[in-house]
Amino acid sequence: MFRLFRSSVSRIFFLPLVVLTFSLPLMAQQASEEKPAFISDALFVYLHSGPGNQYRIVGTINAGQPITYISEDNEYAQIRYDGDKTGWLPKEYISYSPGLVTQLENLTERFDNQQRQLQQLEEERNSLNSQLNSAIVERENAQEQLAQANRSYEQLKAQLEATQTSIWQNPMVIGSAILLIGLIFGLVLPALWPKRRESERWM
Repeated sequence: MFRLFRSSVSRIFFLPLVVLTFSLPLMAQQASEEKPAFISDALFVYLHSGPGNQYRIVGTINAGQPITYISEDNEYAQIRYDGDKTGWLPKEYISYSPGLVTQLENLTERFDNQQRQLQQLEEERNSLNSQLNSAIVERENAQEQLAQANRSYEQLKAQLEATQTSIWQNPMVIGSAILLIGLIFGLVLPALWPKRRESERWM
């Protein structure tokens, strides 16, 4: 009886061990088969609870929606979608590259980004054109001020030359100059003349 009990116990522990040993590679293989995929460009696809259309419908999935491929059975594939939901659908509706809908969305997004960048560049160009126009106006104003300063300088120079010419043409000025020259000679010459006489005496 003890042998019978021992044999039963060994079978109880041995059977789950065998099942676990054979199921681990299958589970690992199933996990390794999972890969990202997409729904092809059908409008929408019915999902079934098993690998065939005889199983009940558990939902629908739209074209271009990203999914996770889990496994397949004959013509049906099991997928995961919306987080943790699973279902079966024909393999022909699965694609491993983004469909036309997804590509169109990506192209539309890229086009919108390029449009925004183009608009930003257009605004920057307008801002630079405005700054350039302001710089041109400032340069023209500076050139105009420089031209006015040159004209004022020429006018003042001409007035100064005319004033100097008119001064020497005035008879009173000429008379005053002659009188000044006469005074200079009248004061300088008598001071020099006696010195010459003294020098002649000593000789």
